[in-house]
Amino acid sequence: MQVDRIDPEQAFRAGLLGLPLHAALAPRGLAEAQAGFAHGPNEETALATRRLPGLRDPQAAFETGRALRFIARLFDRAGAPERVGRQFRDNLAAAILTHHMRHTGRPWRVEDTVEMFVELYGRVLGGADVEIVRRRILEHARHLPEPTTPPASRARSRLMRVLRGSRAASF
Repeated sequence: MQVDRIDPEQAFRAGLLGLPLHAALAPRGLAEAQAGFAHGPNEETALATRRLPGLRDPQAAFETGRALRFIARLFDRAGAPERVGRQFRDNLAAAILTHHMRHTGRPWRVEDTVEMFVELYGRVLGGADVEIVRRRILEHARHLPEPTTPPASRARSRLMRVLRGSRAASF
């Protein structure tokens, strides 16, 4: 599959909807791909995103879509109101567009999305837990298999403890 032939906006939507990257090449005619099921208000807000102007690299756009949905799920699991997810999505859109307008010579990458999330919410997560969250978002965005040590369920539950413990802090 030639990733460079994929429109970055279609790659972003494929990642956001949980579709494989090659699904962005499939002709759909005038119909939009079926929207995924949202588990909460923040994920619903993320799924409503049709495009993020400024994304240039299809693989990076795909991973950014996956990361955005994962972050929205984290917000939902932490009990954050919908406005938190909307604000993050809007800040992400502004950051991507600004990055594009600066002509830096490199496209926006999923690492940029994760760093933005950590910058905005790192103080809520605190210390070493930030690294756990950063790693989990990147693994999900890149579609890497779940880590084997510690077991995925234990890593997930630790992540949720971190997020739940910070619920009262600043959401």
